[in-house]
Amino acid sequence: MKTHVLYLVGLLACPFLFSQILTVNTGASVSVASGSSINLDGLEITPSDTYVISGANDVSRSITAATAGGNNSVLRVYSTSALLSGFTGTLTFYYLDEELNGITEGDLVMELQADDDSWSTYVGTVDEANNTVSYTFTEAVSFKAVTASASGATLTIEDILQPQSGISVYPNPTANRIYIQGENILQAELFDLRGRKVKATNQKQIDMSDIGSGSFILKVTTDNNNTKSFKIIKK
Repeated sequence: MKTHVLYLVGLLACPFLFSQILTVNTGASVSVASGSSINLDGLEITPSDTYVISGANDVSRSITAATAGGNNSVLRVYSTSALLSGFTGTLTFYYLDEELNGITEGDLVMELQADDDSWSTYVGTVDEANNTVSYTFTEAVSFKAVTASASGATLTIEDILQPQSGISVYPNPTANRIYIQGENILQAELFDLRGRKVKATNQKQIDMSDIGSGSFILKVTTDNNNTKSFKIIKK
């Protein structure tokens, strides 16, 4: 697919398109038309509808792995200074073999970081010949960072028992119900591995008897807006 930008308004240093940093000034914007794409030094954005990146915003690329819950990403992370919201379309993440950080290519999944710093996993398409991981979002997503990690140990997964947070969940695996133990719990949300919300509650338990078997992510939010994420296996 031909890569081009429909409009470039008020940008710093136009050669940014294939450099490490994109800077959009306050009051300026980058508009990418449906069917077009923009490649930000290895992160290709192909919206399904015209997508606008408004300033002030900076997009940068790091060669340091993102870490969460003892898990690590590849050695390439794209970050924005302001949230990119309401995106639908395809993100294509390019990587080098030397950036895999011990991860097997076939196990790669895409990871998006939300405004609350939590990570969501998206199991997309890995093209080992071209060193890419891609995922098409049919429902709008918002994110401030993009990377890739291993499907079996993604950034969304933390230990089941979190002594430092005082929050634990049990039993795990479960066939019917998950119980949440801890103080000042405001909300619990259950997501599938594509980041789609399955259930939400302000109670300290979730009935999973009507959900099919598989792996899920439980995000627990406390009343001071701290969040903890747990991998839940439904038998």
